[in-house]
Amino acid sequence: MYSVSAVLYATIVALFAHMQLGSTLLHSDKRYCAALMARKNSLVKQAQAVTAKFRATCQNPKFKSCKEILENNHEAKSGVYTIVTNIGDVQVYCEMEIGGGGFTFLPRSAIKADSKLDISRLFTDKAKVLLRIKEKNGRQPFTTMQQIADYSSVPLTVQINTHAGFKRPQNINMGPYVYLGFLPASVASARSKQGFISNNRPFTFTNCDRNPNSYFSFFSNPNHVAPSPYRANTNHHAHWRSTWQPFSKLMPSEYFFFTESHFGGCGGYSSSNQWTRASGTAIGMR
Repeated sequence: MYSVSAVLYATIVALFAHMQLGSTLLHSDKRYCAALMARKNSLVKQAQAVTAKFRATCQNPKFKSCKEILENNHEAKSGVYTIVTNIGDVQVYCEMEIGGGGFTFLPRSAIKADSKLDISRLFTDKAKVLLRIKEKNGRQPFTTMQQIADYSSVPLTVQINTHAGFKRPQNINMGPYVYLGFLPASVASARSKQGFISNNRPFTFTNCDRNPNSYFSFFSNPNHVAPSPYRANTNHHAHWRSTWQPFSKLMPSEYFFFTESHFGGCGGYSSSNQWTRASGTAIGMR
């Protein structure tokens, strides 16, 4: 803020210096007056540019993620904020309390079929994500999701409208989606112990048939497409549900998505239309 103010001050001083110099010369010198007017106009434009920069940077700053907001204001509260992205301003929900805070939740409206949104600036902590669950009783518990210890060195992957390196989701016909990948297909295809950690509680299974599913996917479903009729065991969902932790603060509904989860080869499949307690999930990154 100091450097911006200093430049503005210096610009104004320079302007007045030129005006004072002009007062000592013959004002009938039209060439001098024209030059002085041009210089004055140039300095005014510079002052306006500096003022605009000052307002944008110091009075109405725009940040690139909720994590950046929290880093610049440790007292920032959870709620809706506007961040700047590569596709323009987006209203996001910032969770500033759970797990140290700084989690960015994107609304369904930001996940479009032709989306060019770059989430690399939103997703820098690839060790965990935060999920909020929308229960039918109005509550919104949470869970933090991580890799199991065997794969702790494998980063989580978040993609928009693609699942490169991972298994295709069942409900892809629903349209735009966010994809949370745990193990790439090349790794998940092994007959090995796999799974995830939810709120510090591991859920594991042994992949029995090399089916390389290892993901959650979140669909905005703007055209209200019917869910896939696919069915499989739901053991992992029952376990996952038992780890949800209550939280009193509520998020707006536009941040929740139709959700599908699929693991294995004997890990289980579920989608939010099959759930008895909840109807969707929101995914937060930092």
